[in-house]
Amino acid sequence: MQIITVGIDPDTDKSGIAIVVNKQIIDLATVKLFDLIEYLDAAGPKDTIVVKVEDPNMIKPLFGEKAKNKRAIREKICQDVGGCKAVARLICELLESHNYKVIKVRPLKGPIKRQAKNDGNYFNKITGWKGRTNEDKRDAAMIALWG
Repeated sequence: MQIITVGIDPDTDKSGIAIVVNKQIIDLATVKLFDLIEYLDAAGPKDTIVVKVEDPNMIKPLFGEKAKNKRAIREKICQDVGGCKAVARLICELLESHNYKVIKVRPLKGPIKRQAKNDGNYFNKITGWKGRTNEDKRDAAMIALWG
């Protein structure tokens, strides 16, 4: 039986999704929360799927360098992070209620992750993916591959 690993980068609008088999990216997409189950059902039988969800609830609030930003910028960052935390929790609850195996993954960090998130060509080079991506798709793929 072949295991399908799905990586999800939660977002309030559309979450990044990566389908990985044998450490090879099969598909990258962005999917709305209410379309997630239909998308996963099409990926394969539930008993062959492991879903890794990036869980921003596993990290401390952002301060440090971000604290130097203007108040309006800090408040926007806080709202965005809060929204992603809520969506991550809802995704996990939704998937578990549909009997998917869910693993919550701490957000990846480090220079390679940062470069791959921000540079599509670098991401393609280290993953072997050929095609266009965005930050959400790249994050989802990195969660599936290395989370």
